[in-house]
Amino acid sequence: MATQRDRRFCIAALLLSCFTISFPVAAQRISLRVQKGDRATSVHGYERSGVAYVSVRDFAAALSYPWMNNAERRKIELRLPNHRVKATAQNPFLVVTDVTTSTSSVIQLQESVLLLDSLYYAPAAEFIAVLERLAPSGILLTAEERVITREPAVAAPQFDITGVGIETRANGYLLTIKATRKLGYFDIILRNGWLYVTVDAAQADTIALSKFKTNDIIRKIVVFQYPASVQLTFQVSPDIAQADPMIDSQTENLLLALHTKSAMEKAEAERRAREAKQDSLRDKLQVQRGRAKLDVIVIDAGHGGKDPGTIGVSGTREKDVALGVALKLGRLIEQNLKDVKIVYTRSTDTFVELYQRGKIANEANGKLFISIHCNSTERKPSSANGFEIYLLRPGKTENAIKIAAQENQAIEFEDNKDRYEELTEEVFILLTMRQSAFAKYSEEFAVVASDMMSQELKIQNSGVKQAGFYVLVGASMPNVLVETGYLSNRTEEKVLRSQDGQKRMAEALFNGIKSYKSIYEKGLLEGRQSESEGK
Repeated sequence: MATQRDRRFCIAALLLSCFTISFPVAAQRISLRVQKGDRATSVHGYERSGVAYVSVRDFAAALSYPWMNNAERRKIELRLPNHRVKATAQNPFLVVTDVTTSTSSVIQLQESVLLLDSLYYAPAAEFIAVLERLAPSGILLTAEERVITREPAVAAPQFDITGVGIETRANGYLLTIKATRKLGYFDIILRNGWLYVTVDAAQADTIALSKFKTNDIIRKIVVFQYPASVQLTFQVSPDIAQADPMIDSQTENLLLALHTKSAMEKAEAERRAREAKQDSLRDKLQVQRGRAKLDVIVIDAGHGGKDPGTIGVSGTREKDVALGVALKLGRLIEQNLKDVKIVYTRSTDTFVELYQRGKIANEANGKLFISIHCNSTERKPSSANGFEIYLLRPGKTENAIKIAAQENQAIEFEDNKDRYEELTEEVFILLTMRQSAFAKYSEEFAVVASDMMSQELKIQNSGVKQAGFYVLVGASMPNVLVETGYLSNRTEEKVLRSQDGQKRMAEALFNGIKSYKSIYEKGLLEGRQSESEGK
């Protein structure tokens, strides 16, 4: 059995469905009358596609319901006794909040809420039905109290175009051609300081257009009314370079975005600057990616040519052992690490000055510099044994200082020894400070390589040490000097001069490089990402 409220809703729906006048698709203004008791109130309404829309604000005022408009968010809220009803422009959903429980629900209408002339219009039949259900019994209009009827429609406007307006925008100006309906075909031409706007099947209010107050942007308006079209001719500022048309879906006005030359040039300059910045960032990223790869290893075979290096008990020359280990190490890398390029400071028995070795490494954009040598004592034979890996820092022990002095004697074979005169202890400290960016990875490789050599060779591990080697001074990259063993020790000399011994030394160094490579690339990549995120 239908309740009294159901009957009231049916009556309301019936009254709203009894309209027989047809209207075009475009919204057309109508008047609605709300009758409560003996008092009748006229409210704004619109007809669109056969659907009657009622002004939410006027309807609320007629029933003495408070309302609030949020223009910025395009929302309007009605405050019923126990509910809040929120409607949003161009949205078919009503948000209903129960003030007693603070719970919200969403009701979907078949048609969206319209925003026309700064007023919100809801589909009348659906909207009123929602309010019927929400309001307590006896509070909202009853069937006897409410009658909504359509008054005779307002006559169609005489003119399709009723005026123009101009507004300043960030990138130029906005020219508004005010229309009373959705305009049909139109054509826009901008040429030699004149803007021609032709609209088919339209009538313009020439008197209203003649009242437009010209300015520096719109300097003159001429209207040509033809039987089948109208042409609005605007004399515009020479700075206007482009006109882009659009239709305002809310008002049906024709909008023309007028772009100035200065604004377009500025926008173009900003676009180019953005592209240049993006290209620069891409280039930097490419460089960073390249730097984050251990793709170039420089192998430096100590001494060579006229510089034999230290001489072993049995006459083994340091330069021969260093070159043998260097070439074997290079071949292992080339065979197993295809993405790594090998650069030799020397690949034959030739003499290369110490400063030239660092220069070769830098010009090759090396990522790791390994200088290979053999150790010795003043007294031969001796029991001193073991390999050592050195970092470029002032020597901390007397033995380290002696070894550095021994290897640095190679400058005696150079023609210009003066270039090394300034390499005092204080200068070495400054040079090592300058290489602080590489110190972390130099030490990282030294530790990894030392561990691998200790595991795979039957030679004493004398550890990672520090000393001032001239050959490491100029290498702007992680760098170490490897003393492979003592030629002053008969047992180690025998190992180091043999092909098998050199091969095992090269394999141990290669395994150290392979382990270090993943550490280096991962660490640098993470560091670059942290820098980018920090910026």
